[in-house]
Amino acid sequence: MNTYNRLCYFLLSFLGLAIAYSCQDADSFLDPQSTNDLNEATVFADSARTMDFLANIYSTLKYEVGTSGYEMNTFGGSLSDMTDESDTRWPGGHNVTNQIISGTFGTAFYDRSTAIWTYFYTAIRQSNIYLKNLETTPLSAMRKARTALEVRFLRAFFYHKLMNYFGGVILVGDEVFTLSSPNEAQRNTYEECINYIVSEMDAIAPSLPLAYTGIEYGRVTRGAALALKARVLLYAASPLYNGGSISDDPELSSLIAYPSANAQRWEAAQQAAQDVVDLHLYSLYTDNETRPGNGFYQVFLERVNSEFILPVMLEGNRAIENNTNPPSRGGQYYRFPTQELVDAFPMKNGKPIDDQASEYDEEHMYKNRDPRFYYTVIYNEAEYWDQRVQRMTPVYTYVGANLDGLKPSSVNTGTVTGYYARKMANENISAGSSAITYRCPPIFRYAEILLNLAEAANENGQTNLAMDQLIALRERAGIEAGTDGRYGIPANPTQHEARELIRNERFIELAFEDQRYWDIRRWKLGDTYDGKYVHGINIIRNGDGSYQSSRFEVRAPRYFKVNSYFFPIPQTEIASNRNIKQNPGW
Repeated sequence: MNTYNRLCYFLLSFLGLAIAYSCQDADSFLDPQSTNDLNEATVFADSARTMDFLANIYSTLKYEVGTSGYEMNTFGGSLSDMTDESDTRWPGGHNVTNQIISGTFGTAFYDRSTAIWTYFYTAIRQSNIYLKNLETTPLSAMRKARTALEVRFLRAFFYHKLMNYFGGVILVGDEVFTLSSPNEAQRNTYEECINYIVSEMDAIAPSLPLAYTGIEYGRVTRGAALALKARVLLYAASPLYNGGSISDDPELSSLIAYPSANAQRWEAAQQAAQDVVDLHLYSLYTDNETRPGNGFYQVFLERVNSEFILPVMLEGNRAIENNTNPPSRGGQYYRFPTQELVDAFPMKNGKPIDDQASEYDEEHMYKNRDPRFYYTVIYNEAEYWDQRVQRMTPVYTYVGANLDGLKPSSVNTGTVTGYYARKMANENISAGSSAITYRCPPIFRYAEILLNLAEAANENGQTNLAMDQLIALRERAGIEAGTDGRYGIPANPTQHEARELIRNERFIELAFEDQRYWDIRRWKLGDTYDGKYVHGINIIRNGDGSYQSSRFEVRAPRYFKVNSYFFPIPQTEIASNRNIKQNPGW
């Protein structure tokens, strides 16, 4: 029996199926009831237990945030640390992140790869169990119809996650496997998997509610279905998948990409993003009156706002603070932004730092930057809430600074780049305090949709429309409009220039939202990163209190070869099913 059948059968034998969700907010529909000694018959004979089972399927979305940050719990390491966005705290070669960025794949990596495969196929099986039993439950006809649509969305989303890691996977349909089920299914082609997700979203979107309020908030809506379709089609149109297979084997190539490129895939991606816009339900959360770019900061601290399309429902927490705050603020895990990320932020006039018109000053590199920078990165002397004195105080990251100063990568007690992350963190609390924030981090938010629209429109030759989306994002960010009202965007960029602007805007707008990892891959930029260092800032404090700074190479060169584009199909799957074909390079 393969990993999928074996683990799903035992893990889903109704021992605690309906009570695993950790978001226990009293006002949330995801509040489960405690139940014991459950089996399939007793669960679906009771309406409350049936809804608890559904809540447990929703709980799989916790993979997006975990308790210590995006994709931390299940993956065992931050996706950001495996890009030029940040560097990892953990120095050991046994660490999964280090094995990936160094190319020294060991037991920890293979175990984690198998765990990801199992995690999402477990959720898919849960979805199929729910759909199989739904008609026999005592739920009302209306609730049956609506929750079936929700589960179909969730199941498609789980396939989307599997495809990100593995390419084309096995589509199991509505089947619920048992111990005696045959193990001979082949991987479906990439095209078949994309078509499945898109067809599911097309089928369910018109019947899904536009929005929920009160205790129902957080359920799947029409906007969520259209947003998933938009993201999936954007990925499908991208260079890695759109005829850009990294394999010479025709059979394997079809499992990880379309056999040939087709420009119409960009048109489909553009229309899908436009469909979300045309709902007229969402808008960028904007507040430039409190301070420049405050909306970009505040949106991540509010459970309900105009920008979130699908949030992960969490109880009050300090999850982001625990994962990002420096030692002096009680942080436990840390995340260290790179100089590459810092340099990607333009100036407050919107000009990139290498533009003479930007007024960038290397000796004062943190002054007059895009306001999003100040809500994303903690740099030397940046102020943050200090629970020890109950007020904002500077964080010092210079060499030798107490607690938070730059450390060698082998020390594992503080920043190795000279920076700490603060994206999505509440600046009025810290990891070491007792206060919490009632945040619900987004899986889909409107800013991503605008960036998706911009990218697809530009590839379709509609560069002006693409730049309009960037202008909207920069206006919300608090960047100065300039005399031309273009927020630093050139008047007539070429398609290539616009492409670079869009990619950079994704880098900074979506930093630490686990987009960069997939973006670099779908853009097929491995050669750009292989053998390259990420950089940090070495700051020396002089006796008079002034500083000297210089960039430096962090750790060792990053590894990015053919096998970096896709994770390996678990060996247990291949050993038990000769019809399963392995991904390139494994």
